[in-house]
Amino acid sequence: DDAFYQFRPGHPRGMREEKELYSNPLYAGRKNPMEGLVNKDDFEKGLDEAWERAKPKGSTVTVKDKLKELATQNSPHWWRNEHGVADVGC
Repeated sequence: DDAFYQFRPGHPRGMREEKELYSNPLYAGRKNPMEGLVNKDDFEKGLDEAWERAKPKGSTVTVKDKLKELATQNSPHWWRNEHGVADVGC
């Protein structure tokens, strides 16, 4: 019954182990893509500068707007949304 539970999304044992892992202070916040950045503002400034050099002519997309959009996006096909466990205590 528990064979290969690591490969089965939403398996109770896997979810329990993941919750235990992220409750440890050493691993808390590891799913945050900005975790570990020394200076988030500096990263965003550099990303903005790089985008201004690389963006297609006539594009109205800005880094600030795109980061804001991505911060609130909903991914309905992500398996955690399907099982209703998007937050595992992170």
